[in-house]
Amino acid sequence: MKKRTYISLLTLVLAVGAVFAVNAASDDTTLATKSYIDDKINEVKALIATGDSTSTVTTQGSSYTPVYVSVGQTIYGGEGTELILRAGKGNVVISGVDGIVDATTGSDLVQNAPVSKNHIMIVPRNDSRGIKVTEAAWFLVKGEYRIV
Repeated sequence: MKKRTYISLLTLVLAVGAVFAVNAASDDTTLATKSYIDDKINEVKALIATGDSTSTVTTQGSSYTPVYVSVGQTIYGGEGTELILRAGKGNVVISGVDGIVDATTGSDLVQNAPVSKNHIMIVPRNDSRGIKVTEAAWFLVKGEYRIV
């Protein structure tokens, strides 16, 4: 009788272990598949290849997105958008009275003011404020933006 109890208990333990092993190996724990990553890389390559100059992009969360802007194009930020010029040159473009906030220096940048590299620029309103690129530029952007 004891032998039968041990065999039943051992069978039960092995069955429970097998269930956990099958669940642990399922795709539910996958963070991102290779095909998903490949698709996203191909989307970025396509945008670069086509030179889509009128795209509107919204970034989510608290991370910055690197954005390339060609000479003559303007990057406009939405309300609260943060822009950091990492490479290239550009001048402020505004449609109203106030400018874009240079949070690094605490100053207000007005129409045609040159933008300093590595300074955090904050767009206060969604009313066509941005930076016109005079030398091919890379920005780090957090928030909504469009390139024209």
